[in-house]
Amino acid sequence: MKLLRRLHLYLGVFFAPLLLLFTVTGWWQTVTPDRNKGLGFGQSWIEKLSTIHVDQYYPLPGPHTYATHAFKILVVVMSVGLLLSLLLGLILAFKGSPRKKSVVAALLAGIAVPIVLLALGAKARPLHLPPRPVLQPVPVSPSQP
Repeated sequence: MKLLRRLHLYLGVFFAPLLLLFTVTGWWQTVTPDRNKGLGFGQSWIEKLSTIHVDQYYPLPGPHTYATHAFKILVVVMSVGLLLSLLLGLILAFKGSPRKKSVVAALLAGIAVPIVLLALGAKARPLHLPPRPVLQPVPVSPSQP
């Protein structure tokens, strides 16, 4: 039990900064669905951090090429670490709590609430938003010799 607690502790502490980054930028992307990734995107701090979340690089001024493989590997390791930490947390919650029925109720609520909210959202009337402009490609004429 001590080993599980220690492993849970160190996984959580190690990955906490990266998880906070993904949580904050994921929240921003969720509440800002009409963000425009055109020219001028990546100027504010939240847009720069969001670029890390979506495209796995930190935008720097000027032209750059980015090698994102190492960061992608870190994110995969973080995902596995998070899953392991979550499973350890559930094991610790069930083994360490004298109120197992309360733990089961909280777990079931954590499953049911998102399902109910998604189902309610699917039945909601659509919002009457103004139509978004459709960008048409600009025809390129062949260059003159």
